[in-house]
Amino acid sequence: MTRVETLRAFRFALDPTPAQIADLNRHAGAARWAFNHALGEKVAAHRQWRTQVDALVADGTPEAQARKTVKVPTPRHPGIKKRLNAIKGDSRTDPEPPDGFHGPHRPCPWFHEVSTYAFQSAFDDADRAWKNWQDSLAGGPVGYPHFKRKGRARDSFRLHHTVTTPTIRLDGYRQLRMPRLGSIRIHDSGKRLARLIAKGQAVVQSVTVSRGGTRWYASVLTKVLQDVPDKPTRAQIERGTVGVD
Repeated sequence: MTRVETLRAFRFALDPTPAQIADLNRHAGAARWAFNHALGEKVAAHRQWRTQVDALVADGTPEAQARKTVKVPTPRHPGIKKRLNAIKGDSRTDPEPPDGFHGPHRPCPWFHEVSTYAFQSAFDDADRAWKNWQDSLAGGPVGYPHFKRKGRARDSFRLHHTVTTPTIRLDGYRQLRMPRLGSIRIHDSGKRLARLIAKGQAVVQSVTVSRGGTRWYASVLTKVLQDVPDKPTRAQIERGTVGVD
C-alpha cells in the first residue's frame, strides 16, 4: 500500500438561524459584487485595447500587426485588490451622502461586514473566467465572461483560511465554524470528517457555501491521506483488462 494525498470534498446541508441566513446572503452578495467589479476592470481594459487596435487599423495598419502592437495589461487579482483598497468606502466612518447627491460614491462601504476571503475568492474566479475565455479563442467552447446578476446567478461564496491556525473547522459533530460567520448547525453529522482530522489524515483547505432552492449547503474541501494498493486487487484481476479503440 502507498499513502497518497488527494483532494476530497465533504458536503453538508446547513440549518442556519434567520440571523445567520442574513449573513450568508450578505456574503453571497459581496462575492457577486466582487466578481463583477473585477470583471468590469478586465472588460474596460479589453475595450481600451480594442479601441487602440481599431485606431491603428483605420490608419492602415494590418489587423494582425495592430493586435501585436497594442499592449494593454489586463488587471488581475493583486492589482484589483490594491486599487479597491485605495478607493473603497467605510460605513463605520464615512458620512451618508445627502439626499439628491449625484457625485461619485466610494464603493462597497460595507466590506467590513463580510470575510475578506469572499472578495479574494471572487477575484480569483474572475481571473479564471477571463483566462478560460482567452484560452478558448482558438476554437474552444468557452464564451466571453458574463456579469453575475442577482436572482440569475447562483448564490455562493468561498472562504479560505490558514491551515496552521484553522478558522474553518467542526465544533463537535453538528456545528461548522467559518470566518466571520461563526458556528452554523449542520443538518447531518460531521463525524466522518472530524475523525479523519483528529487522526491527522485530513486538513481543511477551504469551504464553498451555496444555496440550492431554499437550503444552504457547505462543501468543505480537504487534503486527505489515503492508502492506494501497489498492485491490482483480486477483483480487478478477475475482471480482466478493458481495451478502448
